Amino acid sequence: MWILIVFVLLPIFGILGANYLFKRTYKDKHAWRKKKGMPYQYLLVDNDNTLMDFNAAEQKALTQTLTEAGLPADEDTCAAYHHINDALWKALEKGETTQAELKVERFRQLLNHMNRSDIWPERIADAYAKNLGNYADLLYGADDFIQSLHGKMKIALVSNGVSAIQRSRLAKCPLTPLFDAIVISEEVGVAKPDPRMLEIALEKLGCTNKKQAVLMGDSLSADIPAANAAGIHSIYFCRKGGVQKNDATYTVTSHREALKLLLGTETKQ
Repeated sequence: MWILIVFVLLPIFGILGANYLFKRTYKDKHAWRKKKGMPYQYLLVDNDNTLMDFNAAEQKALTQTLTEAGLPADEDTCAAYHHINDALWKALEKGETTQAELKVERFRQLLNHMNRSDIWPERIADAYAKNLGNYADLLYGADDFIQSLHGKMKIALVSNGVSAIQRSRLAKCPLTPLFDAIVISEEVGVAKPDPRMLEIALEKLGCTNKKQAVLMGDSLSADIPAANAAGIHSIYFCRKGGVQKNDATYTVTSHREALKLLLGTETKQ
């Protein structure tokens, strides 16, 4: 009888006990993660190339505007525009120009490049703004990203953009009603990387503890420096991969990855 207990029953009880302890430990760990919950309560999110596909919208609007003006919309012309536009946006980030000047100056320089002094740059700029405002296509995964976070945390859209263009695009965007606040640089008089733009957004959301806030954006020259200067965490959205060294708190390559992080199911990298 004792032999049966020692050599048969005790090992069985030992196995059952170990299995119970393993399940209890796993359950406790899972409960701790659930209790810990979401690491942030406030999300500041960039618009262009973070939620909306700005590259596609820009190309459509530029081609349409040039064609309507009787100008060539070939690869060389578009490349010249992008070169001029990118340089002016970098100047804006440094405080060397304003958005009011930028939206006309880029076409003034393009027309000079094309030797077309017979066309008013202001007229082309107005036509481009109108055309660009018609395109509000979302990046893949952006819809589910915002839908999944809505009601779980307060969300503010923070965009360096021309007010008329952004408002027109947002009016066509299904995500707009889900934002608790919308902050557009031209409307508030400051643009990222100026941290004051984020301070305005945080105030609109009612955030009093910056440890509960995080910004997500695709720009290492505007979004991430703005977050660092404002004293909040940041998520660098690098959907094309090829992640480079950066100063962001986190780096993600998809909206799904960002969602896991914000819901508290992803560890910091």
